[in-house]
Amino acid sequence: MKHPLIITILLLCLSKVSVGQEVNDFFFDEFQISLNRTLLQDNNTEDRFGFGLGAYHVFLPEKKVNIVFGLEYNRTSQFIKKMYEGRFAHFTDLTYNINCISVPIAPRFNIGSKLFVDIGGFADLLLSANRSGTMHTYLPDSIQVVYTTKEFKGKASLSNCFGVFAGIGVRIPISKFELIIKPEYKFGINKLYSYQDDIYNRYFKINLGLKIK
Repeated sequence: MKHPLIITILLLCLSKVSVGQEVNDFFFDEFQISLNRTLLQDNNTEDRFGFGLGAYHVFLPEKKVNIVFGLEYNRTSQFIKKMYEGRFAHFTDLTYNINCISVPIAPRFNIGSKLFVDIGGFADLLLSANRSGTMHTYLPDSIQVVYTTKEFKGKASLSNCFGVFAGIGVRIPISKFELIIKPEYKFGINKLYSYQDDIYNRYFKINLGLKIK
């Protein structure tokens, strides 16, 4: 199994939790969907949109500073104009789609009853990644160099990502729930890929969710 730690955490989180006389049937008390866009624009890279889902548990909810733990699925995309692929090949117009299970943990600083700030760290554990574009090869023989061009689509070999994030949110009371709107920036520190070219995962996202009171 690729990530046994993820499965263990999920099983623990889905178990019933007893606190004194209270019994919570579900560990998570906050749920969000998100739209993201990478922030990697340079001479060789263009940003693309992605999306995500998340479930979170807020520890110490009665305090001014809470601890938030979450499990997210995030899909991000980026476009790379040209990438070196060895002595006799390169790619052009590559689109990378990256699917990760993200594990964020952060202190949450509450400002009054509605505003809050999350600042913490995260691990993006790679589920899968693929890339599609155009492959160019040039193989020398005894007489001339043979050039070939073909469309390419396949898996991308990338690493897990670790980084820091920050978000500013607002809570809007709705009956037994709170509507949450939270812009957030995730900054991946390490390289997902490094050869002649480097790939990072850094993106801004807008979260929309519900918190169970």
